[in-house]
Amino acid sequence: MAFLSRSILALSIALSSPSVFAQKQCDVELRHGLIITDDVIRIVDKGQTRVQINNNNQLFIRGYWVDLSDDESKVLEQFSNGIRHTVPELVNLATDGVNLGLSAIEHVVEGMSDKEPEVLKTQLQYVERALMDKFKRGDDFFFIAPQSLSQIDDFFTKEISQKIHSAVHGSLGAILVSLGDAFKSREGNIEDRINDMGQRMDIITKEIDKSLQKKAHQLELKASEYCECLNALDVTESRLQAIVPGMADFDLVQIKS
Repeated sequence: MAFLSRSILALSIALSSPSVFAQKQCDVELRHGLIITDDVIRIVDKGQTRVQINNNNQLFIRGYWVDLSDDESKVLEQFSNGIRHTVPELVNLATDGVNLGLSAIEHVVEGMSDKEPEVLKTQLQYVERALMDKFKRGDDFFFIAPQSLSQIDDFFTKEISQKIHSAVHGSLGAILVSLGDAFKSREGNIEDRINDMGQRMDIITKEIDKSLQKKAHQLELKASEYCECLNALDVTESRLQAIVPGMADFDLVQIKS
């Protein structure tokens, strides 16, 4: 029983380790939310669309169309393409990282018990809700909330990992109860079941750790690219604000000093 507890603790430590989702420092802040579809980009403030870009070449501010010359439209297109080049990939990496952790937890629990403890379902719902408040993607859209990109790693290594940690330890209690019930009803040899589960935990934990380290490496490689792209996007946004002063009211990208 002690071996089983140590295996679960090892898994939770692996998932909550700061190295898992480590990123290089990136002093860029998104000051408004973004919703991106194939044809439309929306800059959102307090749940309302404030700036809308249709097909990379048509601009609306507070619902009013802004007439642009051909040269001005090229700046808008550059700004729009910059958003599309950076944000969807950022959202993909963020959600893939968390889904990897959630999938790992589910595999471990399925390997130890015939049914998934209710506490695990509840805890994973908390994890998913926290994630969707920051990052969300569907079949035809991407969403990112206002946030400092230098704190993305904190979001994963603190908030998300703590929730995963709670899911693991909450499930442990339910699993042990399930094992006790199985023993009372004489469903097989309890020691053999514990040893088998312990071996599964050891194998799965190593595989999870390997996958998470690979994900961490991917995030680290992309961190510098994000910073460069967003710095370039800030320059383009400044050019667009010079053309359309109303854009300054909804300044999207802020480079911290």
